[in-house]
Amino acid sequence: MKIVIACAQDSLRHRLARLIASGNTGRVAAAVADPREAIERHRADPVAVVVMGIVDASDLHPAVAISQEDPAPALVAATSLQAPMLPLLEQARINHVLEHVQPERLAAALHQAEPLSRAQIESLQAEDPERGRRHILCRRRAGLGLIPVDDVRCFVADHKYVAVQHDDGEDLIEDSLCRLEEEFGPRFLRVHRSALVARNSLRGLERDPFGRTHALVDGSDEPVPVSRRRLPAVRRWLRESAGAH
Repeated sequence: MKIVIACAQDSLRHRLARLIASGNTGRVAAAVADPREAIERHRADPVAVVVMGIVDASDLHPAVAISQEDPAPALVAATSLQAPMLPLLEQARINHVLEHVQPERLAAALHQAEPLSRAQIESLQAEDPERGRRHILCRRRAGLGLIPVDDVRCFVADHKYVAVQHDDGEDLIEDSLCRLEEEFGPRFLRVHRSALVARNSLRGLERDPFGRTHALVDGSDEPVPVSRRRLPAVRRWLRESAGAH
């Protein structure tokens, strides 16, 4: 079977390539540092398994993205005992190997490898006891995706869905604004019955020609409506944040 290794850590990437080359588990089609290149290579010439380095939260996105390909390759995560993501990989029951993996364990992981399931992707939303989920599950044309909560600028309700504006664009989620406010309340400010804005993304207020007030959100060209009832709280937050700086 053809295997692509995608791992930013040079020593681990080279070790995995040597172990696979010296065994009978498959052939290394490519060993790359950037996981996005693994996705491109799979699209050009589908492979059976991708061994992907997953050390921190940013590594989850390419892992989820490649699992949405058609056909989707099986995935083996490569990590370390000290990696912040190890408990999450174990919780989601994602097939993984550690940096000093022995040949027999790597062969078993490759043999047992499967594409990420929906249940596993949902498990990757893992919660922080004090701050709630670290990622939010969204639906995209290609399948499911994960949005880091730290990258979210605002949530805007639109009929049965909620639009999430974040650093990489906009996606739709099925969570309600009430649930989001309850979970992430300290980090987001309710500015309208249909909108929550990340406190650290709120830059100011403006009025349109019709006298309606809108919130200016960092990195967004689309003003977010502010209701009269919420306006005093928004102004108070802007004053307090300006004073803090």
